[in-house]
Amino acid sequence: MNNSRVIIKQDSSRQAINEFDTSIFGNLVEPFFDFEQMLLLYYANTYHRRAINIKAKLFASINDTNLDKFLVGETPESFLQAFVKEFEIYGNAFLEQTPLQKLYILPAFEARLNTKREIYQYAFNIFNKIDGFHLKEYSPRSRFYGEPCYLATIEQIKTTQKADIYNSKFLDNGARPGMAIVFENSEPTPEQLQAFKQFFGDNFKGYDNANKTLILSAASQIGEKDAKIRLEKLSEIEDISFKLLKEVNRDEIIAAHGVPPRLVGVVTSGQLGGGNELLSQLHSFNELEIKPKQRLIESFFKSFGVELKLNPLDTKNYKDDTDLITQLVDRQIISIAEAKELLNLKK
Repeated sequence: MNNSRVIIKQDSSRQAINEFDTSIFGNLVEPFFDFEQMLLLYYANTYHRRAINIKAKLFASINDTNLDKFLVGETPESFLQAFVKEFEIYGNAFLEQTPLQKLYILPAFEARLNTKREIYQYAFNIFNKIDGFHLKEYSPRSRFYGEPCYLATIEQIKTTQKADIYNSKFLDNGARPGMAIVFENSEPTPEQLQAFKQFFGDNFKGYDNANKTLILSAASQIGEKDAKIRLEKLSEIEDISFKLLKEVNRDEIIAAHGVPPRLVGVVTSGQLGGGNELLSQLHSFNELEIKPKQRLIESFFKSFGVELKLNPLDTKNYKDDTDLITQLVDRQIISIAEAKELLNLKK
């Protein structure tokens, strides 16, 4: 008779964990999206990056804290802004805690969890166990990692980047073939063909060589008709700027971040930048994004002994957009140059 028993703690989950992205490195779990790609995307789009930077400054506005006791060579403000920026880029942020209770940010693209949710750093092809803490934005796709709010707009960010690269290459490479050299009743000589290749290769490509002139002469005529050379358009299609595509992508990226469009320099059609457009947008942003995220951050730091009280944005204290923007500059949320842009003032 077999008297062996399987003992399950009453407070333990009975769910089978079968995370599809478990790595080959023991029981470490790989994120279901590429952290390094998220870092590259941060630099790929102006509005995406600006939204992340503004949110980091707004979410990390400190009222009171004892965080300085846990830091080495860094202010609470700069430390918290960097931590929140990590959180906004990856939907995950990691802290290392030393035996003396000092805190250091572990870059998320180097961090991995095992099935026990212990933190490891992957660097120089080595996994190093780290004592610390992990903050994540809930993801329905993973028990272990969070996801950033803009995950659904990755393709929009990449498409806009491709459009920019296309336009850059368009200028570098002399755009598309727009004209054909047609010889009538004659044939180009080998010397002429070589001259064409050299001219279009060396003197036509790139914006520095725009509007240069090519002089042509006809070779010996064939038959009784006069030899002629003409230039013929290949297409009536004009150069593509992708303006509409980029505007649609821009709006979707900004919407994914939940940031007021005016705050990242996008003025609503029909508005001249005055009035209370930004004030109205920021009120909703404050209630739906800033306050909930600040409560999450405060709760996270409180769980390991850091007292942190953050400042929400009290939009009721401002009479109009000009007053609000002035206060945002004073709080170093935006720069003076950005404030002038928001107010449609000349720099």
